Amino acid sequence: MINSIESVIAFLEETNDPHVAFFSYTTDEAGEAGAISANKEGLRLYALELLKKSLEMEKGPAQRSLMLCPREWMISETGYHLISCVRPQYHPRDVIMSSFEPPRRYINV
Repeated sequence: MINSIESVIAFLEETNDPHVAFFSYTTDEAGEAGAISANKEGLRLYALELLKKSLEMEKGPAQRSLMLCPREWMISETGYHLISCVRPQYHPRDVIMSSFEPPRRYINV
């Protein structure tokens, strides 16, 4: 599987020009929900960054955070970096989710 991911990484690196790419973190008009504004090259280069982080998780020892380095094509319209790192999780989804508290439900009286 690593070889196929490495092939995708090589393909994305060869076929996407960072000088053309645009990827921005922003928020909706109310400032409540995060949003991505990007062209296709920006989305592909961001995906490339995430694929590289997935390989770091497979090849290296467990780490607390995998930093996402600033790139010239990555812009934050909010004035700060909404996503600056990946916090690796090494368990299946159901195990990870079991550690979350269930959402509280309020009863209207």
